Amino acid sequence: MKKTLIYMSFILLFSLSCQKSDKDENKTMVARVQNKYLYKKDIADIVPKGLSYEDSINMVKNYIDMWVKKQAIMKTAELNLIEEQKDVSQELEDYRMTLLISRYKQLFLEQNLDTLITQKQIEDYYNAHPEVFRIYQPAVIALYIKILRTAPNIEVVKNKYRSARERDIQEVKDFSEVNAIRYDTFNDEWIYFKDLIVDIPIRIDNQQKFLETKNYIEVYDSTYYYFVKIKNYRLKNATAPIKFLK
Repeated sequence: MKKTLIYMSFILLFSLSCQKSDKDENKTMVARVQNKYLYKKDIADIVPKGLSYEDSINMVKNYIDMWVKKQAIMKTAELNLIEEQKDVSQELEDYRMTLLISRYKQLFLEQNLDTLITQKQIEDYYNAHPEVFRIYQPAVIALYIKILRTAPNIEVVKNKYRSARERDIQEVKDFSEVNAIRYDTFNDEWIYFKDLIVDIPIRIDNQQKFLETKNYIEVYDSTYYYFVKIKNYRLKNATAPIKFLK
C-alpha cells in the first residue's frame, strides 16, 4: 500500500500534454514535474532518421519516463540534503579542470603526432601558459603518520616528526616503518589536501585559512595518533603542480 501511495504521488507530480501551442509548437509541454517542464523542442532530435513509427513512439516514451524519474529523484534529493551537501561547485570545477587538461593533451598529441614529446616540451608549455592550469582545491606536499596509541616509544614520533634535521627524519622513518599503521611521504609529490585528511579525525571548515596558519596536524582518537607535517602547499586557484598534468 505504501509503495502504491508513493507511486501515485509521483504520478501526481507530472502531467502529459499533447496540445499544440498557437504561437510556437516547439513550446508544447510534454511532461512536467512540479516546476520543471519538458517541451517538444527538447525531444525533437532524439529520434534518429529511418526509425519506424512504433519504435519512435517507444523511444520518446522511454525518454520522457526517464526524464520524469530523474526530476523526481532530484526533487527528493533537494528536500533531504543540507545546503553543504547540495553544493557541488567544487566537484564541477575539479571535473572542468580534468576535462580541459585531457582535451589539451589530446590536442597536443594530434598536433605533434609525428614527433617525440619530451618532458621539456611539456614543462615549457606549462611555464608559458600557467593561467591554463589551475587547481580548484588546496594541494600539499606532506608527511603522514598513523600509529597505534599503544605503540612503544611513541615519543620518538611526537618529538621529532616536525624536525628538519636529516638524522631526526631518518629516525622517525625507521621507527614508523616498524611500528606505524601508515607512514607515507607520497613520494614528496603533490596531493589534494582533502585526500590527505579524509582518514584523520579532524574538522577543517576553511582549508585555505588552515594551510596559511598551520604546518602540522597532531590529533588522536581512541585507537590511533595521527601526525601530519605539511612541507608545502598551494591554495585554490593557484597554478596546478605539473605532476597533476602527467
